[in-house]
Amino acid sequence: MGAKFKLKNKITLSLITAVLFIIGCASKGVETVKYENGLTSILINDKNSLVASVAVFVRVGSIDENPLQAGLSHFVEHLMFKGSKNYPGDLMTRNVENMGGCINAMTSKEFTMYHIDIQQDGVEESVKMLADAVCNPLFPQSEIDMERKVVIEEIQRHLDTPNSVLCEKFYETLYMESALKNSVIGLAQVITNVSRDEICDYYKTHYVPAKMIVVVSGNFDELKIKKLLNETFGKFAKQSIPIEPMLTEKTHKGKDIVEYGKVAVGHMLTGFLGPDVNVDDIYVTALAASVLGGGKSSRLYKALYDDKHLVYSIGSSYLMTKGAGVMYISSIFDPKNLVAIKDEIKKQIEDIINNGISEEELSRAKLAIKTSWTFSHERPCDIAEINGFWQLMGNFKFIDEYISKMEKMTVEDVINFFKKYYSSATVSNVALLPKK
Repeated sequence: MGAKFKLKNKITLSLITAVLFIIGCASKGVETVKYENGLTSILINDKNSLVASVAVFVRVGSIDENPLQAGLSHFVEHLMFKGSKNYPGDLMTRNVENMGGCINAMTSKEFTMYHIDIQQDGVEESVKMLADAVCNPLFPQSEIDMERKVVIEEIQRHLDTPNSVLCEKFYETLYMESALKNSVIGLAQVITNVSRDEICDYYKTHYVPAKMIVVVSGNFDELKIKKLLNETFGKFAKQSIPIEPMLTEKTHKGKDIVEYGKVAVGHMLTGFLGPDVNVDDIYVTALAASVLGGGKSSRLYKALYDDKHLVYSIGSSYLMTKGAGVMYISSIFDPKNLVAIKDEIKKQIEDIINNGISEEELSRAKLAIKTSWTFSHERPCDIAEINGFWQLMGNFKFIDEYISKMEKMTVEDVINFFKKYYSSATVSNVALLPKK
């Protein structure tokens, strides 16, 4: 269990794997149900699978926190499996382990997710346990005091990890007004001083049915699961939804920032703002990122690694969020090459804008995306995560439409993406170099 940073961490999701969320597909037999209390359930049945996954998404993360609550979403996540009405103590965890399953949770900027991966005979019990955990947590004071130490230690490890600090600085640079600038891991002083009453108030404010999505994926008995969902999550009392955080970000001047830390080589994140997950431009983002820096055949790899030997590694991807996403480039290099790398990245993007790309580049990028898409929906847990994410983002149709729309994209579409969203004046570079 831990914080999930889309640009680095699970503390967990790496820069490269952040693209996972944009390459998911809808599975056979997807059924979405909206309950009277506002909760949404998604059932994705696959009778050929030997296992299943039950996931609960709660639309609460660091974007919902004010400065005095920094890290509270993550802290609540740590406490959720520490005892509930019908599963006191660590009974829930022991139950899952006795059934041969895996129970875990994570926190991101936009949501918190709890999930159990289990063999098919344990699906019903998994639904019961997760429902009790998120609807009837006890928050024992003894567990709060114990987990306080665990989370503070996690915060300290985060601050001692140079790449984690680099990612935090990158977010703060790209987002100046949006709540997306908020750190998931939070502040030690908040966790040290927060009371049980404050934790309970935060839970009651955000853990409401209308902010929850339950996903069951894999092999399960549909009739039994539907009945069970009605008897558990469906009985959770309807409550008002808190005011949504401000996620829009105006275009602003980019920054060049250099930090120094305990690293042996240089690390840099380069990026600029792009489209929201709910606009049509979102369909071309992964294609543009793949052409630019998606693998050894990409523009950036050929120019900076093969030809000029400026980097040890380089790649690009697109981070999808509400408000404004980010096209970002991650590079590792000899510090003496810092300026040359920034210049070459600028040169390669502007070459795409001015001279376009070849049909071969376009076809290769499409094939890479389709291949990743195929791999990304082999396991029930991945399918659950993809479907829950896009439902939570408010763009569930993306899963069905993505590949067909991406297939129709042309060279001009990729060029127009960079023309519309890229400007050398708005690009930010955040570098971490070895201490002098």
